[in-house]
Amino acid sequence: MKNKTLEEIGSRLASARKDKGYTQEQLANLSGLSTKMISAAENGHKAMRPENIIKLCECLSISTDRLLCGESVMLDSLAEHDELKQLTPKQRDALSKIIDDFLSAFK
Repeated sequence: MKNKTLEEIGSRLASARKDKGYTQEQLANLSGLSTKMISAAENGHKAMRPENIIKLCECLSISTDRLLCGESVMLDSLAEHDELKQLTPKQRDALSKIIDDFLSAFK
């Protein structure tokens, strides 16, 4: 039986990889990890070690919060605004991605 949390993280990993236009093999080469490990993580079959999570997030220019939790810490700090409270989970995810992409442009 698969772990739902691992499946969700895997789905976000696959989505971030595809958003960058990378194949699993390309991401493996960039991160120094194996294609097999990336495939297992994307399919929710295996948990990743913390150092591998960091490597993948750096290669994909996303925060670990985005990969692990689905949105950025920055979005949580803005949650006091009434407009943000009314967003659907899908809208919150999209906004979180916009914030992460914007902030990564200044790294």
